[in-house]
Amino acid sequence: MLTLVAIACLLGATIAAPVDDPNQSHCCTPKQWSCTLRSVSDTMSGGKLTTTNQTLMYYYDYNNMRAATVGKGFRLVQDFNKMVSYTIVSGTCTTSKMTEPLLNCVPEKAAFIGFLQYGGPQGLRVNEYSVDAFAPNIKGRISYTADFCIPVLETVIGTGPDPSLHSIEFVDIVPSIKDPSVFDVPRPPCPTDTELDNVVDMPTQQGPPFAALP
Repeated sequence: MLTLVAIACLLGATIAAPVDDPNQSHCCTPKQWSCTLRSVSDTMSGGKLTTTNQTLMYYYDYNNMRAATVGKGFRLVQDFNKMVSYTIVSGTCTTSKMTEPLLNCVPEKAAFIGFLQYGGPQGLRVNEYSVDAFAPNIKGRISYTADFCIPVLETVIGTGPDPSLHSIEFVDIVPSIKDPSVFDVPRPPCPTDTELDNVVDMPTQQGPPFAALP
């Protein structure tokens, strides 16, 4: 069983308005934050089960329409102004066009399920949403804190020919990005802006709000 890791930094009331009514279901996250992602993925292919565990750093900047994911040996930079993603690995750069915008609020098609509380009477209260409507063969849930709309846990099950289970914990969230250089794109090896017309299309991302892992 996956264990929820408590959010380390309590965000102040100046960042986002609390959600007093759990039925107020489509809240918006703070516009800048960073965290650790703990990802567990189970995939089945050809009758063989593969499990992958990753610990990643994630940086979210809605003000400047960009996001970055940093893991061992790679960095994924998503520029939502140009709708282009850059995957930088060992001095190489793979560039792809994106089709889905950066989200700041819980999407309307995420159905509000209800609220629950982790731990005891003073535990963490969260609102849960169904993500079954995001794409065919997708089922799952995502939860945000009832106050301040901070993402907590995302679990997605793929029910297609090759079933899969992906779980992402959002850990140690802080309301800032201490090192903006994570968004820098090295040129070379990445293409310049004038060369982006040659970038290939990326398959449409119809997954849940923050499931943008490579």
